[in-house]
Amino acid sequence: MFRALPYSQIDIIGAFFISLILSYLLTPAAGLAAMKIGLVDRPSSRKAHAHPTPLLGGVAIFIAFFLAILFTVGMDRNFIAITIGGGILLSIGLIDDKIGMMPELKLFGQLVAALIVVKMGIRVDFIKNYYLSLIFSCVWIIGITNAINILDNLNGLSSGIAAISAFFFSLLAWKRGDLCVATLAIALCGSSMGFLRHNFPKAKIFMGDAGSLFIGFLLATLAILGNWSSPTQITSLAIPILILGYPIFDTILVTISRMRQRRSIFDGGKDHSSHRLALLGLKKKRAVLLIFFINFCLGLSGYILSKLKTPASAILIMVIVFLCMIALGIRLGMVTVGSKGRRRG
Repeated sequence: MFRALPYSQIDIIGAFFISLILSYLLTPAAGLAAMKIGLVDRPSSRKAHAHPTPLLGGVAIFIAFFLAILFTVGMDRNFIAITIGGGILLSIGLIDDKIGMMPELKLFGQLVAALIVVKMGIRVDFIKNYYLSLIFSCVWIIGITNAINILDNLNGLSSGIAAISAFFFSLLAWKRGDLCVATLAIALCGSSMGFLRHNFPKAKIFMGDAGSLFIGFLLATLAILGNWSSPTQITSLAIPILILGYPIFDTILVTISRMRQRRSIFDGGKDHSSHRLALLGLKKKRAVLLIFFINFCLGLSGYILSKLKTPASAILIMVIVFLCMIALGIRLGMVTVGSKGRRRG
């Protein structure tokens, strides 16, 4: 069952289609199981759905990803680390979906999962000091995990963002001959796409915190695993940031907004970028599609950055993207958002 690298390009293709098909087939089954055990998201004044909706979509994504890798390339150290850490977060998410959990306890679980993968060798290598590298890696993993988690506020949004980001990670890794990261990333892309078919408006099932925590953790880990070299170290670091740019943007927007209102950043509410786009007049489905387009453009910018040969060109791309996102943030920040629907969690 354990297999040494390298992976093959056949494995990449196989991992994508296996994860896609399994996720597509397992998601309805997960929905039926969730309804039977009462693991559902019930309607309320702060929610858009009108009927109880099952919450086990994240389990279908996890199983599809796990089996796709197991059937194609088997286990190696990186996959074992990701599976253990991801499994911890999946379990925490399931508990939170069922009975709720204090944010501090969820954060502790995320730290444990991050420490496991870091201690097993998945950490940034541009910081030579071991302890600084450990701290930075943990902060990155926890930050991206939560960014994807809080982005899961409209049907299809987190799964679509995950599929797009994972696709660009896989493409870049494949171009560089890193078939390990390419296979892991494309399996996440396939499992997210298979689930998206059932989650896109009007959603028949939600991924819940179990799913958003798992895919956020996996995306953060893939960003560390890959070799995203470009003309300078700064632009190399910018590549994974661009690919995960929209979740980072949304988190910064919400954090600044709540700090200005002297609210806890742990409060829930309809003040995310997706809600603000809807308040500007976009229907929710169109708002989701627009965010997909922005995220695709950010991922494409990261890909272009990796192909450039001169630092000046790479920095120019970074500046243009940065200014565009600032302009978008300022515009969305001007949208008046009420406090209705706040919640702790």
